[in-house]
Amino acid sequence: MKLSKKLRMAPILALVFSASFLTVFLGIFFTQSANSTPSSSVSLVGSMDITLGPSPNSSSVPLDTTITVEAVASAALDDLHLTPKVPIARVYSEATSPLTYLNKFYPAELLQPATTYNVSVTVMGKPVSWIFTTTAEPYRPGISYYLATNVLWISLGVAALVAVVVGFAVWFKFPQVLSEA
Repeated sequence: MKLSKKLRMAPILALVFSASFLTVFLGIFFTQSANSTPSSSVSLVGSMDITLGPSPNSSSVPLDTTITVEAVASAALDDLHLTPKVPIARVYSEATSPLTYLNKFYPAELLQPATTYNVSVTVMGKPVSWIFTTTAEPYRPGISYYLATNVLWISLGVAALVAVVVGFAVWFKFPQVLSEA
């Protein structure tokens, strides 16, 4: 039975679309962030060194910053609070060495300009708090923000464009690919 040229083209285009979508999506997803990473500094809590970000008493902190706490892996990290209150959208933890974890807290909204925030958290039963002040400058997102927040649409658009280009190339320039073997 002879398949039509169009039916033989469908699996090629599906493969090209899928591969290009995944390549673009994962490339953007793993390299771009809608939030900025704060500078941090090491503080001593009891006998444990922990890294806090933004650094205690820092100023001009970007409005899209994350709050970070890096401590030994066995440390229990509970009850992060920001004053003035800011809801936390998500928390991400990653191992930074065999013994330490970096916990990133992503605010659900931009921080307020020219505002001093008090951060408090409990690390292994010990209260830890510090303050930082945000910049007075209005928020101006960069390319990283737009890539991170539009990753799905960018990936779909690029994948569709690549599939169309490959489809035309195969259809008109390489018809032998679609010929019956």
